[in-house]
Order: sequence, then C-alpha cells, then structure tokens
Amino acid sequence: MNDPPSGGWSGPVQDRARGYPVPPRPGVAGVLVLAALLLCGSGVGASPAHSALRAGSVVGAEEPAPRTIVSLTFDDGNDDQFDAARVMDDHGLKGTFYVPSGLLADEPEPGDPPPTTMTVDQVRALQADGHEIGGHTVTHQELTTLAPEEARRQICKDRNNLIDLGLRVTSFAYPFGAATGETERLAAECGYNSARALGDLLSPDVPGAVSTCAGCPVAETMPPADPFRTRAPNQQENTWTLADLQDTVTNAETTGGWLQLTFHHVDDTGSALAVPPSVFEAFVVWLAAREESGTVVRTVDEVVGGPVKAAVDSPAPPRTGNLVRNAGLEALAPDGSLPACWQKAGFGENQRTFALEGAPRTGEVAAQVSLSDYVDGDAKLVPTMDLGTCAPAVDPTRAYDLGVWYRSSGETQFEIYTRDWDGTWSYWASSPAFPASDEWSHATFTTPAVPEGIDGMSFGLNVMQEGTLETDDYSLETSLEWSDYLGRSLDATWTQLSGAVLRPMESLGLRL
Repeated sequence: MNDPPSGGWSGPVQDRARGYPVPPRPGVAGVLVLAALLLCGSGVGASPAHSALRAGSVVGAEEPAPRTIVSLTFDDGNDDQFDAARVMDDHGLKGTFYVPSGLLADEPEPGDPPPTTMTVDQVRALQADGHEIGGHTVTHQELTTLAPEEARRQICKDRNNLIDLGLRVTSFAYPFGAATGETERLAAECGYNSARALGDLLSPDVPGAVSTCAGCPVAETMPPADPFRTRAPNQQENTWTLADLQDTVTNAETTGGWLQLTFHHVDDTGSALAVPPSVFEAFVVWLAAREESGTVVRTVDEVVGGPVKAAVDSPAPPRTGNLVRNAGLEALAPDGSLPACWQKAGFGENQRTFALEGAPRTGEVAAQVSLSDYVDGDAKLVPTMDLGTCAPAVDPTRAYDLGVWYRSSGETQFEIYTRDWDGTWSYWASSPAFPASDEWSHATFTTPAVPEGIDGMSFGLNVMQEGTLETDDYSLETSLEWSDYLGRSLDATWTQLSGAVLRPMESLGLRL
C-alpha cells in the first residue's frame, strides 16, 4: 500500500494515492435516472437505502476509511525490547527505538550477568533490520530540570554518540515526556527533525491514570503542527489491556492521522511499565491486519521525513583554574536542600543524612554528611555527575590536584569518579585516608594520570563509619603533564629511599 501524500489525507487525489478505487462519475442518463428515483421517493416516503444518500454520493459506493498511521515507539533501550522487535519482524512491522546512548551496555563476557539494556551490536542490528534508532538524551535526564547548557549537551551529545556508532538519527523523544519551548529549540538546534512528548492525546481511562486528556484529539495531525512536540497518548503501563491498545487505534481511525504508542518494557515481570509479551504479540497480529482497512505502521522517521542533518557540537566546558563549580557551596539548589551543582552519593547498608552546616570555614555555608545505623558502605557529597555544566572537565594523560577543607569525627578519604566520552560515569580511584580532625584541615591529593577516553571527573571526601563529616572550599586544578608527574614521582621515591637507606649509613660514617 502506498505511503500517504505529504499534503494530508482527504480529497479525490489523495484517494487515488491511497490505493482506494475512485468510482466513475455518472453520465447524464445516470443522473436523470437517479433524479427520477429521488422524486418518486419524495412522494411515497424515502426507503432506508435512499435516506442514506447524500449530495454527490453514488448508489452502492462505500466511503473509504480514513487513513491512519501508527508508530510503535520504545523508550530507554531496555533489553526486552530486542525480543519485541523480533515479534514485529515476524509480522512485517517496524518500530522506532529511543535509546539513551550513555546507557547502552557493553557486550557481556562469558559468565557475566545479562545486561538490562540493549548493547551497541543489538541497536545496530535493529537498524539493519529496518527499525529506527532515535535519541533519548545521554543518561535519560529530565531536561526541564536542567540548565539550558546541560540540556543542550544531553541532547546534542546523545545524537553525536549515536551517529558515531554508524546510526541514522533524526527523531528524538523527551525523557518522561517533559518538554518546554526551550527544549524544543534545543532539539531542533541539535539536528533532529522531530521530538515526541507524551500525554497530550486522548488516553485510556485505566487504573492509576493521572489524566486521560479527555478533551484532547485522538490522533496527531499529519504533518504535525509542532514537529518538536509531537503529540501522543500516555505511555503504555501494566494496567493497559489488549482492548485498551486496540481501542486507542480504532479511536484514531475515526478521524485519521498519526498515532504514536510508547512502550518501555515487554516482559512478564509485572513492573509498572511492562506489557506482557502475550498481550504485545496479540496486539501486533491485530494491528498488522488493520492494513486492509487503511491503517498502516510506519517509523517516526518515515512519517516526518527530512534529511539527516550534520552532528552539532556542544559548548566546551572550562579546563583551567579551579574547575569546581560553586566550590564554596554558597549557591543553593532550587529546593534549598543542597548546594547547587552538588549531589548526594553513597552505597551500602546505612542511614545517610545530608544537611547544610551553619558554621562554615568561609562564607555562610558548609556541607555536613552523617552516617548512622552503619553496617557497610559510605556517604559523600560530590559535584553533580552531568555532562559538563557542573562536573569538572578533564583531559587524558594529565594529573589533577584535588583539595577540600574538612572537619571529621573519623577517618575520611577522597572517592573519585570519571566520565567517559560517551557520557557514562564509573568509579575510578580512592586516596589514602586522612585522620579525624576537630579543626578545619586541608585534605589534598594528586590523582594518577587520567586514562584515555575520559573527559570528566567528580570527587568528594567520604564518611566510612558512624559519624559526621563537614566540608567546605573545594578545588580541582590541573596538576602536571604526565612526564613531569612521572619525574616528580621518581624524585619522591628517591627521597624516600635516601631517607631510609642513606641517612642510617651517614650516621655510621659511611658514604656512597
């Protein structure tokens, strides 16, 4: 069946493009016969067949059903979506998969647990099989909560990462469906042709639904009025039944247009965003059969169209001076609970408490981190692990000097995290321990050379037993080139050796 014309869905020319037969116009004799029948009917009462006629219609002709396009979209790149794609392949349907590039899994080694997100090879295989891969930010961030600079990095870098994997990337979906005029502008500037929101078309009235958008349309117009906030029903959840999915489609068919359905998990876990595979397959079988009545399935890229635009770089973050944003902790986050550009971190079985301290070393604010009910793990405050608005940017092969003033009831140490070029954060290293201190003390540590493939760093002193740690006035500055760092390390090693070997020899009157 032919794709819809770009101009819309109505009129005789579009009927021909859709593949529907257009009945021949009646000749003069046919018009006279029809007029005579209508006149006769007006004298004795119109029959049901005649009462159904409208001006310009033809006896016996059936009106074609409105043309409807359905896009099956999948958010977050979850591993079970790959099996869902195989079900779609079996019935000739293709979907659009919105994947956060920074959360794609590495290929597991033998004995490793299976990943919970798709791997790079799986994503490439989906595109090779005719499915579409779209962007969904690097680390699935709610863009409306970020500074515009960081939101731009999340959108642009995500698309660039996917392009670098050899993928065609033209469509974007806002995480959590959250969008503003600013995020729309950024999606366009980063090279996308469209961006999808959620919850602004009529949605099923299912248990737990916050809103069904009762007064909203049943389908998006085609072309959409706003390609960077295309409308869709609520995301599919485990309260949706097969009938709910079918009704959403048949409702859209009453007007025609474009319907985007959004899935997250297709599995039997019963989680809030899971659709059982049996329900999904039954829906796919039913939907594939709708083509006979004029409803077809297309990817978002096929519906919106447009060229593949060039990758767009994001502004480079600063790389000289003190790289810590809000180093003195004076600026507060909007809710006032933490300093701006800082986040809570920690692990293990314990009770972690974070607060602002009113007895700082300088300024008006210090941070306090406490542990209680301790079994294992730690707690710390670190620069927000983002793509560069808050997290300091670093360069491979360089070492960095870390510093922070602290008071602590017990030992503490630096915990250091790094961000790779894809935007993924992971633990890197720890410093030696620093002693407990009732007075403000300055903890410093020079990192090893930053590994290749790393472009960001986050760090903080931790609490690793029951007690309290206060911190203020952080710093992270470029230290030495690797060659200088190595030279100083050798000098330090020689100094230690000379102190341990030469001085005792000198005390005995011996010389080398």
